[in-house]
Amino acid sequence: MQYKRILVMGDIHGKYKKLSSVFNKLNFNADEDFLILLGDYIDRGEENLHCLQWAMKISELKNVIALRGNHEQMMLESFPEGKFEPTFWLANGGDKTKKELDAWCKYQPEFLQEALNFIKNLPLYYRMFIGKQEYIFCHAGLKPGALLEQQTAESLLWIRDAFYYNYTGTAEVVVGHTPTPYLGKMPGSARDYLPVRMANKITLLDTGSFLPKGRITCYDILSGNFWQSDNEV
Repeated sequence: MQYKRILVMGDIHGKYKKLSSVFNKLNFNADEDFLILLGDYIDRGEENLHCLQWAMKISELKNVIALRGNHEQMMLESFPEGKFEPTFWLANGGDKTKKELDAWCKYQPEFLQEALNFIKNLPLYYRMFIGKQEYIFCHAGLKPGALLEQQTAESLLWIRDAFYYNYTGTAEVVVGHTPTPYLGKMPGSARDYLPVRMANKITLLDTGSFLPKGRITCYDILSGNFWQSDNEV
């Protein structure tokens, strides 16, 4: 099928107002568009569970793929057999999500298991071809030199510099994970909060949603156009 747009959304991190801001600009049409979410729906923001619920709901539509991020992985690992065990998740923004979860589950106790089941079933990558060009979408990146089928969850969810500086594959790889303002410079000007296309076929779409001037970005890989949440949100 030929799609009008192939949209890819970067990290959300519990910023529901910013999520609504950028999504309303898209006029997304599930019959014509394809949407890929790169993970990290939760942690650091103020409305983490609303963002997770949004991902759960929209991923039920056709032509929508929701991927797992390292923050969803940390949450999943914090609830072995459905019971909470403290891990480093809380120190990485999970404290806000856990607080919301405790309050939410007093009134909707089944939500925890629904959320954990959703996360367990999220794929770690998505692969597609546009013409002869291969595209790979994942949260963090790929271990250079390894076939896609050989990639580990550790690499797909957590890798950074080893991927950015050593990837030499032929596939275009679209990822989130590292806020673009952190790529060799300190955050400051508005240009720091834009997507980055690297020379070695890597596109980075985490534009620091949880940072004071950060935004959520959605990028159309067919046209190169992108949309961002409003500054004032």
